[in-house]
Amino acid sequence: MFKKAKIHNQLDDQLQVLLDAQFKGLSLCLVEGDCVTLIAPNPAIAYRANKQQAALLVIVQQIQSLANTTKLLIKVNKKGV
Repeated sequence: MFKKAKIHNQLDDQLQVLLDAQFKGLSLCLVEGDCVTLIAPNPAIAYRANKQQAALLVIVQQIQSLANTTKLLIKVNKKGV
């Protein structure tokens, strides 16, 4: 379990390096098969991300472990972390 969490954190760190300023705040939430779920801290960032899913998908696919991603989901963090 710790190994899986460590890998998840490493993937999120790689994603943070690749994200443009307009997408800062998005973070990796879930990787399930060829689908990646990103979580946004507020609706404004989620809206921007949803409008530019194709560009975000290309960014996500630049990460070697996520290169086979074909679907991207954007969710809003309703807990307000």
